[in-house]
Amino acid sequence: MIFSYIQNKRWENELQKINENRPNLTRAEYIDRLVKSGFDKKHVEVVHDEIKDFISMDNFSMYPEDDIHKLYRIEDMDDVELIDGICKKLNIKMAEQKDLDLINKEFKQTTAEYILTLTKKLAE
Repeated sequence: MIFSYIQNKRWENELQKINENRPNLTRAEYIDRLVKSGFDKKHVEVVHDEIKDFISMDNFSMYPEDDIHKLYRIEDMDDVELIDGICKKLNIKMAEQKDLDLINKEFKQTTAEYILTLTKKLAE
């Protein structure tokens, strides 16, 4: 229990250092970047807000290209929970393993674009 607490504090400190060393990207700028890339604004808003809630760091400036596994330490089973929550909020079908397998062929990292491409395909 104490070890877990210490690891979480280290991780929060790492994220704070990253946050201090890159320009702040507002929620609106994050959304605008992904909408300009062809994603649905509602989907982008939900993805942003769900990731933000998941990492529980209000003052952290997220970037669309951030790898949620490496940077935010969202583990494989947690990303399934995150994606399920996003699908529920968007009122689209839940992702199945075959859907994830197809997206995994296309992307090397799990980024906002990865999740948005998945939700776009699930909404079709």
